[in-house]
Amino acid sequence: MPGWESYLLIVFGIVIIVLLFVMYVMLVRIRQLLGEYDQMQSRMKVTDNELEELTRNVEEFKKLKI
Repeated sequence: MPGWESYLLIVFGIVIIVLLFVMYVMLVRIRQLLGEYDQMQSRMKVTDNELEELTRNVEEFKKLKI
């Protein structure tokens, strides 16, 4: 009959496998969040460029009116 050490070893093995799975799920989520961050960052750059262009157009319009 195996001792309690054998059962403890099996339990720790299962715990390690579960923790590896949790780490994998976290890795997938981190990659997903980084993709969303890159997408948001590119949208912000476009918005900044559009804002600068709008500012220039308003300045040009002010010069034409005066």
